[in-house]
Amino acid sequence: MASFDIPTIDVSPFIRSEENEEGKKKAIEQMREACVNYGFFQIVNHGIPLELLSRIMDMYKIFFACPDGEKLSVPSDNYFKSTKKSAGTYEQLLFHLSSSGFNLSPENPPHIKQLLEEMASHFTNLGFVLGRIISECLGLPPNFLTNYRNDQARDFLLGIHYSPATEAENVGKSAHKDPGCITILYQAEVGGLQLHKDEQWIPIAPSKDKLVVNIGDVIQVLSNNKFKSATHKVVGPSETNRYSYVFFYNVQGDKWVEPLPQFTKEIGESPKYRGFVFEEYHELRFRNRSHPPARPEDLIHITHYSISN
Repeated sequence: MASFDIPTIDVSPFIRSEENEEGKKKAIEQMREACVNYGFFQIVNHGIPLELLSRIMDMYKIFFACPDGEKLSVPSDNYFKSTKKSAGTYEQLLFHLSSSGFNLSPENPPHIKQLLEEMASHFTNLGFVLGRIISECLGLPPNFLTNYRNDQARDFLLGIHYSPATEAENVGKSAHKDPGCITILYQAEVGGLQLHKDEQWIPIAPSKDKLVVNIGDVIQVLSNNKFKSATHKVVGPSETNRYSYVFFYNVQGDKWVEPLPQFTKEIGESPKYRGFVFEEYHELRFRNRSHPPARPEDLIHITHYSISN
């Protein structure tokens, strides 16, 4: 299956100091189209040094290569390994911004906490830029999403390692949508990310200089379905390990989320979702993973809050 070229957007006009109104206008138009049609796009000239992106990837490889005893000394809030003892095993290292990262820093590789703090700072700044662009794409004030977030309580950086999979037992990451605002992913060497579009799964090729961005359920609800949170999954590669890391740019837990009046009563449209507290939805989604229901149809998705009109 050939890889699919999702829209690639140059965001440098919003990062560099010199004025480039034409470049900004083009990026806004491209991002608006991508959020309507795909929920996914790639960005280039994003301001994060490629050397740092590569160094962080190498750091994750060193950590995940450590003996399990060392990795399991990290608190369970930060490290998770799937219990399936077969091909397709995956493990994750989670760095919470709200709790200064780790309760107990891993010793290998050295200075891991400082490196992740540096990376998280870059991703936070990029999330701020993307939030401003997406706000403008929706016709909202540029600082809307920034003010809507207020803090970094639910932001986190996640490193992921997938062991080689087999055709019969390819676990990967099952089809899902992200619950929050904006997700930023780096997969430099080995692909596996797939987007569901037009009733088919489309692979997204890895790139050493591009970041993959997708919008989450919060944006879909706020926009009353004007922008779509895309369904995606990860297919574990065969014969090789897959490493990636992802940053989740979210709203704070106590934030009330509902369709904005700009997309409902002000234009004569009915709201497609009832409101909810973000933490409530986030906890339900987390429970899907920790306590999966017996029936797949009982998994909680954003449709849990849908209004039948």
